Amino acid sequence: MLDPSEGFLPPLELPPDPDNDRRGFLKKAGFVGVAAAAATVGGPLLDSPSALANASEFVPPSPQAAALLPEIGQTINCSCNAFGATLFVNLPPPLPTLNFIGSIVVKILIGGPTFVRLQVLDHTVEAAHPLFGKITIKLPDIDISPASLLTLGPGGLVQTMLLTFNITFERCGDCEGPFEFTTLNPAKLVANLLNFPPAPQGTNADGSPTGGALYALQAPISLGTIDGSGAKTEFAQLQGMNINVGQLLA
Repeated sequence: MLDPSEGFLPPLELPPDPDNDRRGFLKKAGFVGVAAAAATVGGPLLDSPSALANASEFVPPSPQAAALLPEIGQTINCSCNAFGATLFVNLPPPLPTLNFIGSIVVKILIGGPTFVRLQVLDHTVEAAHPLFGKITIKLPDIDISPASLLTLGPGGLVQTMLLTFNITFERCGDCEGPFEFTTLNPAKLVANLLNFPPAPQGTNADGSPTGGALYALQAPISLGTIDGSGAKTEFAQLQGMNINVGQLLA
């Protein structure tokens, strides 16, 4: 149990989250001194088609889909940046704003007549903040049950990206870490694309990305721990973490 006498931050009040019917309060306190280790993310995968084709049931894509959907079996490397994400944790305003820079690697797998599935092989981005030092997001493991989809849409393609990850804070103020948490539910991002992979990124003078494609976060990302019984404890949230993705050219 967390003990305020040991320097833990007080509980954080957050806006109500209609997606999981939370009351707007974290059940436990913040980062300092927490001996937290990431656990495997549980819970159902989101928004998968009702019947995903496997190799024996595969139906070839239509000519329209074949012209837009990427070739099955290829691996695609992309830059993956998120500027202006807000970390909701127990601190006086203004809340920390984080700029993540890194990459993501996906493999194209069999889907169905109008979609393919995307397996995330690697996802690593980093940010820095005076209070927390280096902040690193990494894939917990290879995504063995891929749920991200690239679907033929009315104006091109629609990608629904589902990401689970671990996040590590180098420190919290004067308290040395690392402090490690995991996503309590997959982060869901959606992009409308003219083609896939998205065009390569460029860089503004401040380091923010240009080009690429914007993937909009659909709900705040809850960060916390999952114990051996599957019970989840939330410690913080990332909000406004839209990401920009662009193909990395060889």
